[in-house]
Amino acid sequence: MSSKLKTGDIVRCTFQGLDCDGKFITSQDGMATIKLASGYNIGVPEESLVKTGTYETAERKVSEIVQKADLPKISIISTGGTIASEKDYRTGAVTSQVHATDILDAIPGLASMARFKAVQVCNILSENMTPAIWKLLAQAIYDEIKEGARGIVVTHGTDTMAYSAAAMSFMLKTPVPIVFVGSQRSADRPSSDNTMNGLCAAKAALSDLGEVVVVMHGTTH
Repeated sequence: MSSKLKTGDIVRCTFQGLDCDGKFITSQDGMATIKLASGYNIGVPEESLVKTGTYETAERKVSEIVQKADLPKISIISTGGTIASEKDYRTGAVTSQVHATDILDAIPGLASMARFKAVQVCNILSENMTPAIWKLLAQAIYDEIKEGARGIVVTHGTDTMAYSAAAMSFMLKTPVPIVFVGSQRSADRPSSDNTMNGLCAAKAALSDLGEVVVVMHGTTH
């Protein structure tokens, strides 16, 4: 039955005494992953699922944002992380937004501070960061500085952000601020700290610092 399912479909699972509803996420090798109302994911046999409904959502509207040519340029380099992400309500998963328009739409106020260019190095959980990716990140930062960026903002998961920032401080000699920033909640949640952290990171990226720093919750480290 699950071969006909699409991500976000509402399903009922009946398996070994389990009788519950959830949202279908994906399936592989005969096993399906569904998200329960509690927020937890479980894996169950595909044949145990029956579609009971379809999740409907309005088309996402992105604001039309005009970047001002006379403002200084900040390059936002994305490695993943929560700060520029939003929840996919079909599945409950959080997905990264890597385009400048998405980031400016997610963090009001940035467009009045600078022009932004978005660069994606990777899209990973920060616990999966490796020295090989550090090399790619350092090269991307170097390239953006060489192209005239006034400052660099690196969006990064919080688990290993300090390690990556330390690595960049040893790998790069920089004439401009290189600011690592993250958040604890995605942009669509009322409790999100992404706006405060994003604005503070942009402010730091426009400062006269010539080093690598971490900015979180109004504090520069």
